[in-house]
Amino acid sequence: MSGGVKANRKLLACRELPPDDGRSKPGPKLPRFGQKRPSIEWLELLEKSSPESRDACEGYVFKVRIDSKVYALKVFKFFKPSTERHLMTDIEGKDVTDDQLVFHTDPFYAECRAYGRINEAQKKRRPGFARPIAAQCYAFIPLSKRDEQALAERGIDLWGDIPEDDEYRRLAFGSPARAVLKEFIDSEEDEAAGAMDIAMLKTILKNIRALNREGILHRDIRPSNFKAGLLVDFGSAWTQPHCVVDAVPAHVAEDWRCLDLCMFDQMVEDLGFTADDVRGMPNPDYLCKLRSWKP
Repeated sequence: MSGGVKANRKLLACRELPPDDGRSKPGPKLPRFGQKRPSIEWLELLEKSSPESRDACEGYVFKVRIDSKVYALKVFKFFKPSTERHLMTDIEGKDVTDDQLVFHTDPFYAECRAYGRINEAQKKRRPGFARPIAAQCYAFIPLSKRDEQALAERGIDLWGDIPEDDEYRRLAFGSPARAVLKEFIDSEEDEAAGAMDIAMLKTILKNIRALNREGILHRDIRPSNFKAGLLVDFGSAWTQPHCVVDAVPAHVAEDWRCLDLCMFDQMVEDLGFTADDVRGMPNPDYLCKLRSWKP
């Protein structure tokens, strides 16, 4: 969210998000769900979206039903626009606005941008996208007051990470909650795909490289972000053009583009395999180098 209640309501009424900010190059977008106010049946809380790379969870994933069809609905916590301002310290990016930061780093917009790019690549049959790479994401949904009440009854506070006396919270409190609607992959499908073995890891590596070629830096490659071999979470993703990546020196940006492969190699090691089985980076020493300054 980037402004007060009225501005945020107007923003979430857009046909697709994020909007062009007038400063960055236009980026990919995710459409709004076709029904203005869909009737959501809240079936089950599946998980907190809580990447280990972040201090707090991004939101909550629910199993829901809309018009007799079952989906996964990721509901996002509210995000203070200046949260990632520290990324711009000591680099050529101090003129980046809070709007640019929020449209590029807020986990909700990060998913809109990443899935927008994935949907484009699938539609154009780009190399590597003839097969599924990620759980399908259909649209974003602004939640109704009734839906927000349903969440509150489950003890969920989407403002919980921002103090009550925070200036932005006072300005934006009452803004609509945001969610994205995704393909639901049930536990049976996940189990049928089997545990991550060498064959699956090799396919995952191909998929990561395909995402990187399309300018998507996932930045959170770990087993918990996969179901049935498909990526299901892009809340940490940076999709180019991106105000942070575009602001740093070229050699730093190039190193960041290697981060997904380094994280893949770490995942392979954590799963008990070796670089002889499958490896993303040709030089294992890169991992240590990246760990020293990874954002």
